Amino acid sequence: MEKSTYQLKQSKSDSIKYYSNDSVLNLLVDPLHHIDNVGFRFIVRELEMNYAKKHHHQTDSVQDAVNTLLQYVKNDSIRNMVYYLKEYIETRTTEEALRKVKKQMALEKVLSYQPELSKPEELDTDDAWKAHAMEELYGYVENDPVHQWIREISRDSVLLGVKNYQNDSIKFWINNGKQDFKRFWLKKNRRDSIGIWVQNTNDRSVRILVDDDVYQQSVQKSKMRGTRVKLEEKIASDQYSLAKLGKYKRYSQKWKLGATVGLSFNQGHVSDSWAGGGESSIATIFTTSGFINYNSGNHTWENKLDVKYGLLKSGDNSFRKNEDRIEFNTKYGQKAVKKWYYSALFNLRTQAVRGYTYANDESRTLKSSFFAPAYIIASIGMDYKPKKDFSILLSPIAAKYTIVRDTSLIDQTVFGVDEDKKVKKEVGSYVNIFHKVKFWGDLSLENKLTLYSNYAMKPKNVDVNWELTFLMPINQYLSTKLSTHLISDDDTGSKVQFKENLEVGVSYRF
Repeated sequence: MEKSTYQLKQSKSDSIKYYSNDSVLNLLVDPLHHIDNVGFRFIVRELEMNYAKKHHHQTDSVQDAVNTLLQYVKNDSIRNMVYYLKEYIETRTTEEALRKVKKQMALEKVLSYQPELSKPEELDTDDAWKAHAMEELYGYVENDPVHQWIREISRDSVLLGVKNYQNDSIKFWINNGKQDFKRFWLKKNRRDSIGIWVQNTNDRSVRILVDDDVYQQSVQKSKMRGTRVKLEEKIASDQYSLAKLGKYKRYSQKWKLGATVGLSFNQGHVSDSWAGGGESSIATIFTTSGFINYNSGNHTWENKLDVKYGLLKSGDNSFRKNEDRIEFNTKYGQKAVKKWYYSALFNLRTQAVRGYTYANDESRTLKSSFFAPAYIIASIGMDYKPKKDFSILLSPIAAKYTIVRDTSLIDQTVFGVDEDKKVKKEVGSYVNIFHKVKFWGDLSLENKLTLYSNYAMKPKNVDVNWELTFLMPINQYLSTKLSTHLISDDDTGSKVQFKENLEVGVSYRF
């Protein structure tokens, strides 16, 4: 059979030559087998002839409808393209054929490579013509814009990105028909995090699974009370107008309370054979802090209780107290103007158990106990609160009480109380400064400073009580805290008192 050459034109500027036998190129088979049916072809021909004469008993709209259906039936290429597209998306056999042909062409080039043969006459053999035709066909399909469009729309994949509170993100492709899991942590603004699993299912959907035993209290929203909101109302069958919104009241939580409980532990061991010497030690500190605050309109009431107790054992010594503190603060404020409040403050500081000083011979002397001493400050003044974590209380009138309950065992003069008394009263001015700074996440620095000046005795000698706390959370339960405490008080001596603690332990916040 003689070879024939067919030219397949895609556009005026795009054409290729396809070489094959006459029997290769056949008409596309109708998937519905309508055109091959003799009876159906006769009906189509009769409709074309009859409606070409435009019978007067038929309306123009019916004629247009029948002509549209006739064009659809005669246009086999549209229907075949739809069936081809459906088959391509389901099987993608064309891509597999392209890969096989490309692999075969590369193999034939390697096997038939001869540098000295470069004349066109070398294509006279049947194998050479087949290779050339296969290469031309591959180039046509690969570069065909229609094929590239079908390939693009059949990918059926989406790039999904998930980002948490701290802007950590993960991105992955979700492909149809492929099931996969991705693990990710969603961190909240309260040191805790939620583990999630993002699953790409094979039924064209995404499933998100959250870890069990997760309570997201921080996402609770404040309640709202008021009228039902209507955005529009119907005034006619085809017209709408904006509805009038009624007044509503926002119901906010007036009382807020919470607590934090922590336990830190420190241990070090030094063997007897250690050349550098030293002593083994073990220390633990228990802390708890709770607050109850009220905020309604122009009135505020803040209440806070801090309790801290720690023990230390060094070498062969028994356990000794190295931290003991009870402090209660309550402050009431009524708004005066802008960011200023009329305020009244009450502060109490004492310790829970007995404290001793130890001599070199292991003898000890009682130094303090519960309410011996105890410090009470009551003041009234103005409180400047420009923001939530910053306040300055200025009090020109403040009373300070130093109490030593048990004077039979404790020397009250050490704390500035007269020998024949248990209470020392002072009147002066008082300044209380509180400032808290958050850097990123829950990393924070808390600064508390109180200043007191006695009007009657040495007003220039100001009593200073300064606490600085640097909090570095590790996760929801583990945290690191560095705190310093500085006290300067003429009643307890001219020397400055200083204490520093580095705590690493477990904490839980309610």
